[in-house]
Amino acid sequence: MLAYRLSDIICPYLNHHQELSLKMEQLSKNTKNTFGESAHFGIQRLKSRIVNQISHEFRTPLTSIIGFAEVLKEDIQLNEKQRKEYANYIRNEGLRLTKLINDLIGLDALEDGQVDLQIKEYEVQETIRYALSLIAESAQSKIIRVMTILPIEPIIIKFDRDRIIQALYQLLHNAVRFTKSNGLVNLTLEVNDNHVVISIQDNGSGIPAKDMPSLFKRFGKLYHPGEETQSNGIGLAIVKRIVDQHHGDITVQSQVGQGSTFTIRIPMLV
Repeated sequence: MLAYRLSDIICPYLNHHQELSLKMEQLSKNTKNTFGESAHFGIQRLKSRIVNQISHEFRTPLTSIIGFAEVLKEDIQLNEKQRKEYANYIRNEGLRLTKLINDLIGLDALEDGQVDLQIKEYEVQETIRYALSLIAESAQSKIIRVMTILPIEPIIIKFDRDRIIQALYQLLHNAVRFTKSNGLVNLTLEVNDNHVVISIQDNGSGIPAKDMPSLFKRFGKLYHPGEETQSNGIGLAIVKRIVDQHHGDITVQSQVGQGSTFTIRIPMLV
């Protein structure tokens, strides 16, 4: 059963890895034919870097899964509490791998233009409240207050509700994750110059200046002081792509030790 589940987790990664390699190989051939050897080697280096980054992302959780699985397999004298703890480690690392795979596939689909926006009229406040409900439990577990300032009058514009919820969830999730217990997250909504403006502010660890240029790039991993683990560098790239598809823009202001503010601006008429 365990081997079967591990296969379920790893196979999508292998398929995605193979598909990415084929795409990069074709791009490399096209570049060589069009622009010559110099550009060709540049693409080859880019391909190697991307493959290495993906492999690195999978190495740590796979090592944990295999290690805990080996302990369980050896039938070492473990009490029920220890067995459940080890099984929980395997499950959590499996979920982390699954999320990474889904993020990679989702980002590729967005960048390749394979995702068609389902543009309809929605109320912005209701969409924000739904996104907030998705992080309510994690915020409560860390005793983080989430404050909102929303206009009373409903703001109704055309956008892809699911995609905007995905973007808002990612920003709110990051705000909660990188804010210490008893911290504060503020979300404000306003209309300015025919744009809907959504700002998410936290008083967390902040982002070092050296990381700002790579913030919205694929695998633009960030170091957050006091954090044992880093983000996988895909979530913000997805947020940026979603906002771009809505002809909007996203900016960030941050200071280490003071927190960060992410601001999304979406035109009223998409």
